[in-house]
Amino acid sequence: MMPQFVLQPAGAAIPLLLHLIHAAFEEMRGRLDPPSGAHAETAGSLQALFDQGERAVLTTVEGAAVGCVFFVRTGVEMYMHRLAILPAYRGRGIGRALMTCVEEQALQEGCAYGRVGVRLALTSNLTFFERLGYSVIAQDNHAGYRAPTFAHMVKELGPQMMRVVEVAPYDAQWPARFAHEAAAVRAALGDAVVAIEHVGSTSVPGLAAKPVIDMMPLLRDIRDANKGIAAMAASGYIPRGEFGLPGRSYFVKGSAHARLVHCHAYAFDHPEVERHLAFRDYLRTHAAARRAYAALKIELAQKHPTDIVAYMDGKDGLIKQLEAEALRWRRAKALRWRRAKALT
Repeated sequence: MMPQFVLQPAGAAIPLLLHLIHAAFEEMRGRLDPPSGAHAETAGSLQALFDQGERAVLTTVEGAAVGCVFFVRTGVEMYMHRLAILPAYRGRGIGRALMTCVEEQALQEGCAYGRVGVRLALTSNLTFFERLGYSVIAQDNHAGYRAPTFAHMVKELGPQMMRVVEVAPYDAQWPARFAHEAAAVRAALGDAVVAIEHVGSTSVPGLAAKPVIDMMPLLRDIRDANKGIAAMAASGYIPRGEFGLPGRSYFVKGSAHARLVHCHAYAFDHPEVERHLAFRDYLRTHAAARRAYAALKIELAQKHPTDIVAYMDGKDGLIKQLEAEALRWRRAKALRWRRAKALT
């Protein structure tokens, strides 16, 4: 059955809303510093929110309350918080639907922006809101905390900003940009860093690329990346966790629509390290492969100028082919070197 959404302008549903908030945020207990204020919500505190002009949307499935979100207008913005979905009902698009419901209400009221606050430690939540079109505009800290603890994320409502797929000619300044960012990351992660490699298309001289620097810090222990989250955040890097690749600690710098840096941290001996370095070095030394890859990227950018997913999917086949060639080339090269060394 499809979820049903009901606007709650007053306190009639407070018991249901309170149950949803406590149940949905229970898994956060002990994970956040400072602890989430959701655990301390009471019927009285929710009533106070309604008294101050806040509203809530409650969603039900087959008559059972399964999710909610609170919102309040502040000038040209609609601020949304306490998005709560019961664990058994996650992964069904209910959170997205709740946010869309409030955004549509915001448009009806003439709001230009939607805004949320997201804990930096909750990387999956940051990713969720980024996929909904929200971008980090600032980081802030709770009272008594010196390091940033949460991010302010904003979305322009109405005609949506599209993430333009830009493939630019090679820029001789990209290595300098990498060096600048690598110095900041090395300072943030300290002695945990073994090396920081410039990878991705901007690391290959002569290759057209999206003007986003990819770097790969190699760490003594991947757990050290978590210890450096606050320092990375202070340098503008937002943590995204593994982001689909086990063993990686992924950070991004810039907004969803104007990405500046992708930072892929791995333990120095992780298998993915060889793949990244092999691909880079193969393109640096094999002109035909470099030309083929550049031509495909330019073609896809022209074909899908505002669809980053289609652009990435279109590259996937050639990337896998080139990666396989690169790994064979790198391993053959290493074997020849070992044999030559054995003869000396």
